[in-house]
Amino acid sequence: MKLTNYTDYSLRVLIFLATKNSNELVNIKDIADSYSISKNHLMKVIYELGKLGYVETIRGRNGGIRLGKAPELIN
Repeated sequence: MKLTNYTDYSLRVLIFLATKNSNELVNIKDIADSYSISKNHLMKVIYELGKLGYVETIRGRNGGIRLGKAPELIN
């Protein structure tokens, strides 16, 4: 099965966040660096995941992203 880059990046973001503590905020740069993905592409992916409720985004200096649901509930 061949996945689009968009789908691949979405899955990578969800997997990365699932490995973190549920209260731990992660910034986009950390994910981009760990997977060698463009930060701009990830911003688009994370925006869509946020609209769908899969991730929670917090803006500001101490902001970041984390899973919006428990990993067990994402299917």
